[in-house]
Amino acid sequence: MAEVVIMPKLGFNMDVGKLVKWYKSEGDEIKKGEPLFAVETDKTNIDIEATCDGVVKKLLIQEGDSVAVTTPIAIIGEENEDVEELIQKELSVAAGSSDEKPNVQVQEKEEEKTEIAKRSSSTQLQGTDRIKITPRARRIAEENDLDITQLSIVGTGFQGGICARDILNFLEESKVKATPLARKLSELEKIDLNTVQGSGVKGKIMKQDVENIINERMKQEKPETTEETTKEIAISEDGKEILEVVPYSGVRKIIGDRLSQSKFTAPHLYFTRSVDLSNLLAFRKQVNASQEKKTSVTDYIVLAAVKALQKYPDINSALIGDSIYKYKSVNVGVAVAADSGLIVPVIKNAEKMSLIEISKEASRLIEKAREGKLLPAEYTGGTFSISNLGMFGIENFTAIINPPESAILAVSATEKRAVVVTNENGEDEIVIRPMMNITLSVDHRLIDGLLAAQFVAEVKAQLENPIGLVL
Repeated sequence: MAEVVIMPKLGFNMDVGKLVKWYKSEGDEIKKGEPLFAVETDKTNIDIEATCDGVVKKLLIQEGDSVAVTTPIAIIGEENEDVEELIQKELSVAAGSSDEKPNVQVQEKEEEKTEIAKRSSSTQLQGTDRIKITPRARRIAEENDLDITQLSIVGTGFQGGICARDILNFLEESKVKATPLARKLSELEKIDLNTVQGSGVKGKIMKQDVENIINERMKQEKPETTEETTKEIAISEDGKEILEVVPYSGVRKIIGDRLSQSKFTAPHLYFTRSVDLSNLLAFRKQVNASQEKKTSVTDYIVLAAVKALQKYPDINSALIGDSIYKYKSVNVGVAVAADSGLIVPVIKNAEKMSLIEISKEASRLIEKAREGKLLPAEYTGGTFSISNLGMFGIENFTAIINPPESAILAVSATEKRAVVVTNENGEDEIVIRPMMNITLSVDHRLIDGLLAAQFVAEVKAQLENPIGLVL
């Protein structure tokens, strides 16, 4: 039996999904569990797998289309199965014009019964010189400023009379069909949708259609680019030469809005310590030589932060509304720079994991993040974050807290420095050691300076004595 594939709802706030890619074409065989299509969310692209075996009978939308969640987007059936009737039905639904209105039909049946009773004692709807219309249909028409005498509406009620269903169908058919994103964009740019030619199913207006109108409008507002004017156009009014102009939108805007909210809402306070990694690097070398799974310095930093959060649980908290939430679970987010922008996959319940388990989970999540395949559940729900730019040679930086968390740890590069240490004889001497800076950013509304200083000192102690991390 044929199965209808719908646009999935991949997050609580997701109302519209954009289809990025079809992995199968019409007529292709597909197995349960094989990727069928990819959907764009606010932070990443997610592959959606088929839930049954069969043949792709029909693709109802195209790559790049944005549709509301639960909208039918494909049909999978058996090889020789006739699904033409189902296709027509789902095409109608995909275009936003479902013919099924059960509640209206029930009401209409009741209205028709009432109307028949009235006609037995009244000539209100009788005669050829007057339009036959039910009271409810007349009320709906008046509410929508419809002049029934000027419209060609075919009545489906008793003796050809116009009922409410006929008016509602007329309103639905005359309404410009457009995706939510297309409507929003047209409102912002003051574009009349009645003037836009839709490229979607049954002429539905897509976001790209509106963007095409905007681009044409911009071209008309700008002078034609010729060899003589190219140099002038490439220079802004204040004399700066322009390489490229791109819209501030998508993932970049989402990240910017969230970080701006955090920076301007939460009073940030910063605490920095230098960490001697001599013991940790030697210990890591022994660990990696004894097993197949290689650990990274970041894995030890995550585990050290987990230990410190367990000792100072007030850091593992969030301010949500007027309440402070203190978490028992330690869910550590590790910031990753992906092609689509910054994303923070979360190692859930890290307090229950060993060093190797944390290393395996971090590797899995970071790889998915860079491939753009993280699921929403894998980059939400963090209670504390770590941003490590050491691999890029950054000597020192401060990180903005990832809301609604109360703290984030910034990790800088490991570099050889001359430091003063006390030798076995109690004398000071200068030695060369691999040193790393760590900086804790805290929300001062929740975390006081003393608590933050104690936490940073604990992380430093754990990293400088790594044997304690695995005991």
